[in-house]
Amino acid sequence: MPDYLIGLDLGQKHDFSTFAVLEKHSGAIVHYRLRHLERLDLNTPYPVVARRAHMLVVMTGRHGHTKLVMDLTGVGAPVFDLLQAAGVHPVAITITGGRLVSGTPPHLHVPKRMLISTLEALYGSGRLKTGEKIPYMAELNEELRNFRVKINRRTRQESYGAKGGRKHDDLVLALAMAAFYAERVSSE
Repeated sequence: MPDYLIGLDLGQKHDFSTFAVLEKHSGAIVHYRLRHLERLDLNTPYPVVARRAHMLVVMTGRHGHTKLVMDLTGVGAPVFDLLQAAGVHPVAITITGGRLVSGTPPHLHVPKRMLISTLEALYGSGRLKTGEKIPYMAELNEELRNFRVKINRRTRQESYGAKGGRKHDDLVLALAMAAFYAERVSSE
């Protein structure tokens, strides 16, 4: 029976809240299949986001062990509390600009570079499979094409995100959080 990891990237005022559902298959070589992408409407109230997250956990839980991995950065704490109260017990990731992972589940501090490098490694090795018929797959592919690292010449600080002013990276981050947890935490 496979494991399921649900990544939740919470949108703020003018951003989307998004979900990515990964199916993990263990064996000689662990591999993943992206099963679902979902982008909620702009300005979806956080209690609605929490209810949808709970529903996805229940639905995937019928088919295997499920873990919700969510963004705690910014507005995540109240949604985390709502989910805890509903019995979901998510793992919270605060996305940082550092170089090291700290904390232990249920609350991790993870550099964005590690989230993205995990996703790059899975795609590069062919261990992450996607299907073109998944809703929002075209948007995910565009986000992946537009995702960039920028290095400040003066401070040498890295920043990761979508190139251009109005581009999104919410689907990438939802998928990256699920992949990071699956690869680097749940297998330890």
